Amino acid sequence: MLGAALLLVSLGSAERLATCAALWHGYADYAEVSAYLDREAEARGMARAFARRADLPGAVADQREGMFLMVRAMIEDGDETSRDLFERQMQDCEALRAD
Repeated sequence: MLGAALLLVSLGSAERLATCAALWHGYADYAEVSAYLDREAEARGMARAFARRADLPGAVADQREGMFLMVRAMIEDGDETSRDLFERQMQDCEALRAD
């Protein structure tokens, strides 16, 4: 039973790490094509670091385009929902990064 509980915690952490990798990839993808953002290289480095820890390449790929669209909506459209989601996700990523 304890092993199953630890596996669930581990899977949850891996999924959270994959979401952070996708977020940083989406940020970097947007920075690459936008005059509004820079730090593309730094963002790609963060994405790779989270992706290595997550070891769920499919989960990262599945979320990457959505993260790009969220960043675009936040920056270009001033979308408050996207900004709120981005800020909450960044807080989670910072917490995971500190681990």
